[in-house]
Amino acid sequence: MSMRRRLVLGISLAMGLASGLAAGQAHAGMWLSSPDLAADGTLTAPQAWDRDGCGGKNLSPALRWGGEAPTTKSFALIIMDADVKKGFRHWMVFNIPAGVHSLAAGAGEADGKALPKGAVQALNDFGPKGYGGPCPPPGQTHRYVFTIYALNKDTLDLNPDQPAGALESLVLTHALDKGRLLAKSPRFEAPEKTTEKAKPADEKPAPKAEPATSGPKPAPGEIPK
Repeated sequence: MSMRRRLVLGISLAMGLASGLAAGQAHAGMWLSSPDLAADGTLTAPQAWDRDGCGGKNLSPALRWGGEAPTTKSFALIIMDADVKKGFRHWMVFNIPAGVHSLAAGAGEADGKALPKGAVQALNDFGPKGYGGPCPPPGQTHRYVFTIYALNKDTLDLNPDQPAGALESLVLTHALDKGRLLAKSPRFEAPEKTTEKAKPADEKPAPKAEPATSGPKPAPGEIPK
């Protein structure tokens, strides 16, 4: 092979490799992040469950994602407690439009008013719809997996009142790609309530003591000296 042909072939291979790397970078996979997590990836007290002895505010964290395939038609979000047998789903959102790449803090309210138009929340494993914050057993720290799925359908034909497991299976059937965020959370205990001891309803206030006087009391009609 002549020197010229070797040079042309080398340039062609280099251009092809560069093109492949560029394409790989463009479709390197999805990512998911949150500005509301602590530096070590721990969820904070406001994101914790606000019932069952846990003292959070049940405020869903802000989320951002990207890197999906160009053929993505919608997104679905699922938050799972990885330290519960068979998993425990804390939040499930479907039919997020393909042009949406973030959810604001507090978007997981049960009424769904803060979600993007068209997005639907399903029942979580606590029971209600919307976000349910971490509430691990006392003394434990659990891991929570946030997963954003890129789907090949604009709208999933689903009944949001179905069991969470059935809906998750439907998402996996249409998933093109996914991005994950791993967080952790201890149990944030609710403060103990202090209550004053109630007085019995029939208890009467003690009579006021008369001021002490020196000397004998004046007789009726007598002007005291």
